[in-house]
Amino acid sequence: MLKLAPALLTGFVAMGGWAVVTVKDLPEYFVAGQQYTIEFQVRQHGRTLLSGLRPQLVIESAATRDVVIPAVARSAAGTYAVTFTAPTAGQVQFTIRSGFGNSELRLYPQTVVAVGGSRPAMAARDRGQMLFVAKGCNTCHVNSDLTARPANQALTVGPELGGRHLAREYVVQKMKNPASQIMPDLGLTDAEAAAIAVFLSGDRAAASGR
Repeated sequence: MLKLAPALLTGFVAMGGWAVVTVKDLPEYFVAGQQYTIEFQVRQHGRTLLSGLRPQLVIESAATRDVVIPAVARSAAGTYAVTFTAPTAGQVQFTIRSGFGNSELRLYPQTVVAVGGSRPAMAARDRGQMLFVAKGCNTCHVNSDLTARPANQALTVGPELGGRHLAREYVVQKMKNPASQIMPDLGLTDAEAAAIAVFLSGDRAAASGR
């Protein structure tokens, strides 16, 4: 897990050398052979939406190694989308290259089920952990509670969140209405904010979604 000293982080900021990728509407699982579109945004320093980039989606699975698909720009500033066909059933790894320097987002491995299949709904904590990474939160907030965290760059821009067991109501309010010069409004749905709040609260009674 990478932690940068304040002076080094200031240097990155001055050079404009990092960005945060935020994925929108990430499914809990994918169905083999079906077509999906993943939409995402790229923000310089976590806030300023960046247009004019050439992002890519990299897909890795047992059947496909390093398949690279270019994303296309949406009409909204800093927003891009990439369409792909889910590979054969099993695990698949997605990495989004932002097109801005070396900034990229590696998601947790995703499940692909066979046609006609499904999988049980994820426990609230597991869904929250997945979204904490997919929404780019871990880029600015180091979190030691993440299990087998994907190898993403983590900058101590915001407070470290691991082991803090924050109140769920506080987390939801903070994510839905940041009111901050640093933290952006990511446009999270109520369900997404609630799942992340369960993860950050450490509330085991709610971890199963109750």
